Amino acid sequence: MEEEKTAQTEQVQEKDEEKKEQERQENVEELKRELEELKKERDELYDRLLRTHAELDNFRKRIQRELERAKELANEAIIKEILIVLDNFERALESLEKSENTESFVEGVKLIYKQLKETLKKFGVEEIEAEGKEFDPNVHEAIMQVEDEEKDNIVVQEVQKGYKLKGKLIRPSKVIVSRKKES
Repeated sequence: MEEEKTAQTEQVQEKDEEKKEQERQENVEELKRELEELKKERDELYDRLLRTHAELDNFRKRIQRELERAKELANEAIIKEILIVLDNFERALESLEKSENTESFVEGVKLIYKQLKETLKKFGVEEIEAEGKEFDPNVHEAIMQVEDEEKDNIVVQEVQKGYKLKGKLIRPSKVIVSRKKES
């Protein structure tokens, strides 16, 4: 009887071992399926990442091309306006050669000068006021100093006009600045 119990116990243990082994196999199979699914998901995500990266790169390149094109078009508009002024200068020079009337030539050049200033203003170019103003190193470039009895650090003469383009300095005024005489 004892042997029977031992045999039964061994059979139960074998069945338990077989059951555990079967469960382990099922767990391993389940883990393999999950691993395959995760690998597939990873590959899909990696593919999406690569595509998104390529799209971003293409977007950057397209924006760069569009910016370059916009600059070209902006320059074209400015050049067209300046060419009108150039045409007027050519007409003025032709009229000087054909006639002896220098008064009308001077008047024509003054009109062209005014037209050019208006064209530049139209595109956001503004003159920097200098003469009689306090010297400002942000917009003035001192090329010389002269002694003065009363004034100190005042622009007494503008040698070359300075300009800003839409508030940004593009060329400082070249100026002569006063320095108060020491007593």
